[in-house]
Amino acid sequence: MNKAIIFDTETTGLPVWKEPSESEAQPHIVQLAAHQVDLDAQKVIQTIDVIVKPEGWVSSPEALETHGITEEYAGDVGIPEKLAVEMLMDLCGNGLHIAHNTTFDRRILRIALKRYFGDRIADDFKDAPYECTGLLSKPIMKMEPKGRYGYKMPKLEEAYRYFTDKELENAHTAIADVNACMEIYWAIKKIEMATALDPAVGQ
Repeated sequence: MNKAIIFDTETTGLPVWKEPSESEAQPHIVQLAAHQVDLDAQKVIQTIDVIVKPEGWVSSPEALETHGITEEYAGDVGIPEKLAVEMLMDLCGNGLHIAHNTTFDRRILRIALKRYFGDRIADDFKDAPYECTGLLSKPIMKMEPKGRYGYKMPKLEEAYRYFTDKELENAHTAIADVNACMEIYWAIKKIEMATALDPAVGQ
């Protein structure tokens, strides 16, 4: 079976890109969701969707406005951040990592892994193969304006609308974003397969 994980995080804030992952200034996870999938059958095998209990940290006003998960609610229903990360790692195995804007979500996970499990496990996670539905969408959607890295990378909502002709509901809840990312990924793979059979399809 050809397994992968599709995952998404909601956080207390943005990563501090200029600081190392182990810095105390780095954000914490507020919500974590993931599907372990069979890439060949395009089926979900296992799912996690958890809220993280805050242990002295709070979301920035901007992050709270985005995900809407208050400290009070997370304190009532959440689980420890370390346990949430352990649950994700149990799904990972040696498979492919898939997310929309993997630069963000993989950095968030490396921060958490360094925080609780040390450098070796964090580095192994960093070295795992990955694909980003945002980057995969760019040459298909061809959104303007173009910059130094080519076409604009679409937001998850934009890519979801393009590939499914549907509006994304409950955006910025981790499991809704995982479901959307999965639908986008299957749609892109369908296009790639059709293009391999007939190059004119991708033009």
